[in-house]
Amino acid sequence: MFRAIVCILFLCFLVVLVLPVMLIGALTGLFSKERSRRFYRAFVRWALRVIAKISGARLSVNGNENFKDGDSYLFAGNHQSYFDIVLAYSYLPEPTYFVVKDEFKKIPLLGFFAKRIGCLFIDREDPRKAMKTIVEATEILAEKRGSVFIYPEGTRSRDGSVHEFHSGSFKAAQKSGALIIPVAAKGTREVWEDHPTKLYPADVKLSFLSPVCYSELSVDEKKHIGEHVRQLVEEARR
Repeated sequence: MFRAIVCILFLCFLVVLVLPVMLIGALTGLFSKERSRRFYRAFVRWALRVIAKISGARLSVNGNENFKDGDSYLFAGNHQSYFDIVLAYSYLPEPTYFVVKDEFKKIPLLGFFAKRIGCLFIDREDPRKAMKTIVEATEILAEKRGSVFIYPEGTRSRDGSVHEFHSGSFKAAQKSGALIIPVAAKGTREVWEDHPTKLYPADVKLSFLSPVCYSELSVDEKKHIGEHVRQLVEEARR
């Protein structure tokens, strides 16, 4: 309970910071939109790092050598908890664009910052709009403007197991030629998701697996790309 209270107090502190942060971001944007976006991303990265520290999560990260700054990748991970994003964000190459639910835009402040850091909003209820998001992700990867992070399950796992990875989530890598980096998260659910009023300093493992090149896969693996990547993630979590 103590950690949860400290986290709430920090979130209140962030609310106080919102106006000056918005002002700095707006002024920076007058000279360079990209510089403004970098400022917002740095602020969000700092805030998430503090929240991770408050949680007390004992984080083990491996596989950073499987990607490098300057290249573009499609990161695809299992989704157990909102803490997946909190813990992973700081270890991803800059910039990395997260594909998030369209509903995020409606959440006060969270929606504001999600837009400013370049999140890609996807409406899974509208196939046409969802395809536009995939096209946008493909362009980012093809033009090497950054990496993209997607959760192929589509939503958080309610039981902690790794559910179906939808093959459509990998279209951006297929069309752009970008490498796929499977990401396996284990333990994030124990930090917060199982008990929303408390934060527990659980052991958390975050693994960035070896890159998967779509063009080098067998015909069957290409046909079932979602299941192929899901199995890699499942094996890494054992």
